[in-house]
Amino acid sequence: MGIKELRLSRVLNPESGKSVIIPIDHGLVMGNVSGLQNPVKTLEKLINIGIDGTLISPGIAKITTDLFTSKDAPGRILTMDLPLPSTIPGGSGDTIGHKLIADIQFAIRYDFDVVKVLLPWGEKENIQMESIEVVEKVANECDKWNIPLMVEPVLWGNSIPKEKKNDPELIEHASRMALEFGADILKIPYTGDETEFKELVNNLKVPVFVLGGPKMDNIEGVIKVAKESIEAGAKGIVFGRNVWQNPKMESLIMGLKEIVHKNANVEEVIKKYNLA
Repeated sequence: MGIKELRLSRVLNPESGKSVIIPIDHGLVMGNVSGLQNPVKTLEKLINIGIDGTLISPGIAKITTDLFTSKDAPGRILTMDLPLPSTIPGGSGDTIGHKLIADIQFAIRYDFDVVKVLLPWGEKENIQMESIEVVEKVANECDKWNIPLMVEPVLWGNSIPKEKKNDPELIEHASRMALEFGADILKIPYTGDETEFKELVNNLKVPVFVLGGPKMDNIEGVIKVAKESIEAGAKGIVFGRNVWQNPKMESLIMGLKEIVHKNANVEEVIKKYNLA
């Protein structure tokens, strides 16, 4: 096992080799987002429930070091970049710039296991090139210091029509290009077809984690995405808003852990944890 593989193993369940990761870095873009008004308190709850990993910003990392001193503490992934969508705090719109907000030395100093950057597509040409430069810079530094790099390719920009934002073919292209740029790990959307997604995962040859994306209408949909993703070969899930914006957060996480680590049945999990 190489150094990168050893670091990655810290965010994986030692028995299943898979992971339930709950990110809480949304405040970087969304500001005081619902469900994360008190990110430290939310993180404490998540750790007590027993998540395998979390994704946090540099600022939250600095004020939560004491939560990760235990041997059983979850692994940590550092969000290193910010594609800013507005000049208004908490606002949304077209990406106006994509910059790094931390460097690899920060990740080393705070003993992070993995670092992550976004790779938005469909942006204006100058913003698109900024994004590629961000990924390349971090990829080179990660190789230099043996830190695993998670890349999250997203179809955000206005150059991509709304009906194509979840297009399986575009997701495949974006994932492959992220791999070519140097990703050690990929965080991507589930394409909706288990057979197609399995082929994509097999072709990529690096660990694939499935993101939760926008808030879904029902819990069953969240659990089904997790189940089908894991069945198709994903290494784990990275679900944020669909978890900590849900009033049944603890029960939902317990159910997701059974899906990911124990190959549980969707209907049984829903019934066991009263998630209907």
